[in-house]
Amino acid sequence: MTLQTIISGALGFYAAYIVFDCLRNIFFHPLRSFPGPKLAAMSILYKAYFDVMEQGGFLNEIKRLHTIYGPVVRTAPNELHFSDSHAYHEIYAPGSTFTKEPVTYKCFNSDGSSFTFIDPHQSKIRREMLNPLFSRRAILKLEGVIQQKVDKLINRITSYPDKLINISLAFRCATVDIIASYCFAECIEALDAEEFNDPFITGTFAFTRIMWIIKYFPFLARLFLSMPDWLAKRCDPFYDGIRALHIQVAKQVDHYLENEDALETAEHEIVYHHLIKPKGYKGRHATPSRRDLNGEALSLLQAGSETVGATCTVGAFYAFKIQRIRDKLVSELRNAWPDINSPMPYTTLEKLPYLTAVIKESLRFTTGIVTPLPRVVGPGDAEIYGYRIPAGTVVASGATLVHENPDIFQDPDQFYPERWLQSDTSLLDKNLVPFSRGPRMCLGFNLAWAELYLLFGNIFRKLDFDLKDTTLQEMSEFQELFVGIHEMFYARVGKVNS
Repeated sequence: MTLQTIISGALGFYAAYIVFDCLRNIFFHPLRSFPGPKLAAMSILYKAYFDVMEQGGFLNEIKRLHTIYGPVVRTAPNELHFSDSHAYHEIYAPGSTFTKEPVTYKCFNSDGSSFTFIDPHQSKIRREMLNPLFSRRAILKLEGVIQQKVDKLINRITSYPDKLINISLAFRCATVDIIASYCFAECIEALDAEEFNDPFITGTFAFTRIMWIIKYFPFLARLFLSMPDWLAKRCDPFYDGIRALHIQVAKQVDHYLENEDALETAEHEIVYHHLIKPKGYKGRHATPSRRDLNGEALSLLQAGSETVGATCTVGAFYAFKIQRIRDKLVSELRNAWPDINSPMPYTTLEKLPYLTAVIKESLRFTTGIVTPLPRVVGPGDAEIYGYRIPAGTVVASGATLVHENPDIFQDPDQFYPERWLQSDTSLLDKNLVPFSRGPRMCLGFNLAWAELYLLFGNIFRKLDFDLKDTTLQEMSEFQELFVGIHEMFYARVGKVNS
């Protein structure tokens, strides 16, 4: 038997296996009765095409499929997507036993963090350890840390008079400095970067654009991480910034692991007080490994900066662009905050109805994580939206579809804060889910709310934006790269004197 014969036979066997697998998925799979395109039922390549080749086009494809097939669609051989808000609340219910789907969360390369844990028990333990730092009580205690960075953002933005500034980058520099200072008492100083081109921020943007590639070809991430520095720099111009942050985090982790007493001299309470020296758990929670501590720190920095930064970007754009909203918001802030030189506490800002409405509408428009978050049904079968779903099925329901549901949010494509000023907003509040829901919802939602109130309040009370000619339509469109990547927002900024 020749080598050519062996290779031909192997290729023929592989082709036959693929054909058999496709036919099995269509005719014999437990999900065969659910509607959806045959190509999606046959292979994961259907989904991969939109994720990779269309650069995050699968969310739009999901919306299209629901208009054809109804409220539940088979989007991959073993995956279902639900469009109805009732299904969303069932999948991400507080008592849900569904687990995160491993393939999606592996591509973040932060194994050992609370964000990527698959095991619910591991996640519960880590969240118990971190919850005290992100409680409302802790936020109010450390409000000054947030306000300090907000003040610096104001000063840095106005240090470029008569010049167009990338406001999208400026907000993200502020939010990453806030999360770093709050969680680690060690600021990245992203706000000091010239014209806000901080390497961590620009590097994070670059990573999001290749994230789906890494999901389907995970060996590329391992290959990149194993490269020598000189080669990695040639492959990725943002490598230095990301690498520098990894080194900074690793040094801090090692410092506190090797010298726990150093925590006593930290500027304020930080994550390592709860992870390295956990209190109040009666010995149930051990200190995470060095790898887990690094993963947790990097995950907090990335997740804690991008989502709030995006919400500020989109919300500020619409509120400054639409004169009606701008006038009402500025008027409310001036009446509540007559002396611009006196600080305005978070607890006062959160009582302002129109400011609250603008923030909620900003959260609805940006959604936070726009990609439907996949969950694995188990341990047994489940009923979702009246359908019996076999154990092991991957299910999801996108928060974006909830936020765009016209039965809940009238004229959902309109940025309309007034919808939150109705006498009864219980249905709207129930379906405002930018932080997800259930046992895996965003850990830092209390911190996010505080940041949003302080950032929006100070920006609209103290600054005046002259926007570049970005249209409302351009800002409403985004790429689905786990988070929504919107149009960059530029403006000339001046200070308000009184």
